Amino acid sequence: MDAMTLYKPGNSFFHRCDSRIKLFILAVISVLSFLFYNPIIPMVLFVVTLSLNLVSTGSYTVKNFMFKMILVMMVFLIILHGFVNPGGKTPALFFGHELRIPYFGAYTIEGFYLALVFWFRMSTVILAAMLYITTTSPSEMMSGLQKLGVPFKFCFMLSMSLQLIPVSTREASVIASAQRARGLPEKTVADKFKGLLPMFVPLVVSSLDRMETLSMALESRAFGYSSHPTDLSEIRIRKADRAILTGGIVLLVLCIIIRIRYGQLNWVNTVKSWGDVWFPKAGGAKII
Repeated sequence: MDAMTLYKPGNSFFHRCDSRIKLFILAVISVLSFLFYNPIIPMVLFVVTLSLNLVSTGSYTVKNFMFKMILVMMVFLIILHGFVNPGGKTPALFFGHELRIPYFGAYTIEGFYLALVFWFRMSTVILAAMLYITTTSPSEMMSGLQKLGVPFKFCFMLSMSLQLIPVSTREASVIASAQRARGLPEKTVADKFKGLLPMFVPLVVSSLDRMETLSMALESRAFGYSSHPTDLSEIRIRKADRAILTGGIVLLVLCIIIRIRYGQLNWVNTVKSWGDVWFPKAGGAKII
């Protein structure tokens, strides 16, 4: 992967797709993730989206810092919702015993159910966004957004913001290594929090210096003089893109019809054990 961008060059099917079709796929996956209120459908979408990422970009997906954030978010949500979600009623049993925390009460099955729903939803959207960003070059991204009517300056701002993420991450790693070489203590969690300030100040200063250099470079090239500059590469919708577009529209309409006809397919009020989270009882999927 180029160190200056999140884009990972390749020749996979998604790399060859039109950037506008990739945006459409991102929108469809996001809508489907929030259309139903149970963990099974978002989980299926999560597995499908993760598989598409692995096929398109290989191991880069699981090595990316965003994937690590997804795992941290999973632990945080499962713990938080299990103890403090107001919808929790049924205490969960761990080897026959309830898990309780003072002032918070017992860990609940309903809280675990809701934590899975929220986590799978957000993780699926993040993975879908990663699929779009890592398989779309900055030039293709800007061209696709411009063809959708997005102003050029906004397209450039979005593209530059995404390209600066790995740059800032690399600089933060270099600054942290330099601070450790100077004897920065990291024995306890408190020491690590205290060490954020010595790292934050030089990172902000270097970012401001980079922005100043970038602004002078843009001004010297008459940035913004033309609202429709010439594209470096022309993007076109192929037959495969049209097939994806048609299939996505059909799937989205079908799921919306199911949502209107059968409701959210939510069985949180019927869960009484761990198995009920994944296998609802007969008549348990309420139309809510």
